[in-house]
Order: sequence, then structure tokens, then C-alpha cells
Amino acid sequence: MKRISVALATLALLSACQKSEPSQNDAAANVSPPAANATVAPTPPGLPPADANLRFIGVWAAEPGLCQEGAWRFSERDLATAGEVSCDFDRINPVPGGYDIAAMCTAEGDETKNTLRVRFAESVHAMRLEADRVLQPVSLIYCGPAPG
Repeated sequence: MKRISVALATLALLSACQKSEPSQNDAAANVSPPAANATVAPTPPGLPPADANLRFIGVWAAEPGLCQEGAWRFSERDLATAGEVSCDFDRINPVPGGYDIAAMCTAEGDETKNTLRVRFAESVHAMRLEADRVLQPVSLIYCGPAPG
């Protein structure tokens, strides 16, 4: 019986020495606000409204950090990627979920007829772009309207 009492007392002392997990309130209190001069990446505004005419028009990027430099620019007549690909649109056909665009694309000096398939993924706030040639499939986020 004496051994049990000693064992229980030892366990009680050991448990008092262990660091307890902070509660959610304690964890929230320990979070410091960002410094006044900290740079915070802008949050893209989501997608253009579903009823927008030619919803793809604007500035798009593969991730928020590329919205300033590295963005793709879509107009009602063309596309200029962040790389060496540009496309002039011949015909824009609205289809369920987006557009099919007949285009003449230039990559590294070569011109190629292409069909661009633009689809909007509402659940992830992205636009998916696939092409017959020239471009690899890519998901883009909306950075905002094109300047000017």
C-alpha cells in the first residue's frame, strides 16, 4: 500500500511539471500583429461576375505574387502571356462554363492556329485555360481589370 501511495505522489508531481497545451484563447493572445512596414501580398478579388460580357478580360496570374509582374493580359481581341506566347482572337464562342476561342498564336516566332478553351472554376475562384497547341493547361487567378 505504501508503494502505491509513493507511486501516486510521484505521478502527481510529474504531471504538475509537464507543460500544458495552450488553449485556443491563449494561442490567439500570443499572436503578434504584423509590423507596420511588413509587406502583405494583395488578395486577388476573386472572379469577374458570371454575367460579365467576355468574363475572361483582365489581368490573370498563376498565383497572387505574379499579379504585378508575370501576369497574363486578356482583352476582347487578344492574349499576352507572361512568357513568349501571344494570341490574336479570330472567334469567341460562349459555351457552358466559359468560352472556346479560335486564335492565331505566336510562340518563339512561330504562328499556329489554336483553339483556346477557357473555363471558370467557381469553387476555387480560378479560370482554367487549355489549348490544342502552344500553351500547357494552366489555372489562373483574377488579378483585376486591365489597366488603361
